[in-house]
Amino acid sequence: MRAVFAEQQSVVLRDIDPPDGDGVDLRVAMCGICGSDLHMIESGMRGVVVGHEFGGWLPDGRLVAVRPTGECGSCRHCNRGKHHLCADAMARSYGISMNGGLTTTARVEESRLTVMPVGSRPRDAALVEPLAVTMHGARRSGVTRGDRALVVGAGSIGLLTAAALRARGVECDIVARHPHQAGAAEALGARVLERPMTSGYTHTFDAVCTQETVDLCIDATEPGGTLLEFGLFWTPVRMSNTMLLKEVTFVPAMFYGHDHDHNDFTEAAAVLGADNAVADVLVTHEFGLEDAPEAFRVAADRSSGAIKVHIRP
Repeated sequence: MRAVFAEQQSVVLRDIDPPDGDGVDLRVAMCGICGSDLHMIESGMRGVVVGHEFGGWLPDGRLVAVRPTGECGSCRHCNRGKHHLCADAMARSYGISMNGGLTTTARVEESRLTVMPVGSRPRDAALVEPLAVTMHGARRSGVTRGDRALVVGAGSIGLLTAAALRARGVECDIVARHPHQAGAAEALGARVLERPMTSGYTHTFDAVCTQETVDLCIDATEPGGTLLEFGLFWTPVRMSNTMLLKEVTFVPAMFYGHDHDHNDFTEAAAVLGADNAVADVLVTHEFGLEDAPEAFRVAADRSSGAIKVHIRP
């Protein structure tokens, strides 16, 4: 069988043995390329099959989405229902520290599987992971119907934030840089801005994580409002006195939660199963496994018009 590995700041296809060890064999149907994949590959990632946004078919034919993050199940965070804060979340993550989804067959822990609603497609299953990220962020922000929300950045996470807010009944504005992103945002029901003209947003969502976008969000957030930061800072960022003077609450969001009361992954699967248009708007390119190097090139090319690139093993 074939699989995609990171090597010398790029990706290569290799022949590998079928998976072994504990778990369930999954016939991979679709795997997305994440911006984090591009950053990690550029930073020298190697030694594992890449791809953490994936879904596929179980031996009984059911389509499932895979939660890539692990958990020990016994630490203080796991006992509190905060599994995403467990040290094993990243240390045992498919596509990062363990073999991921860019292969034909993957062996995964049964506890990490979410069965997709009837009528879902492979592209829906592969989009559950990034949508769950934004579902988790929206929940952590405390945003509710009637609040004024601004999303800065209209890449895949920014657009999925708009989808997550819409699922919560929250209207939002979004700052989009490129025409194809603006079109996608409008298709998801967001109002597109080149730059916010007010500082009256109760909640702002930074889907880029740079100094420029942090400052933009702080300026746009009303006094006492909330700024939600998604993902990782790949370059250092400084906080400003404006944030302090306005008492803006800074909330980071990483991964997704699944306690006894709520499961971000299950919620994301339900949203995508109920509305196929979300994936149809976001997934702009699909490639076969043998074309993985080209798929990664397109995903990294800002002029390609790509929003979310998927690979079909």
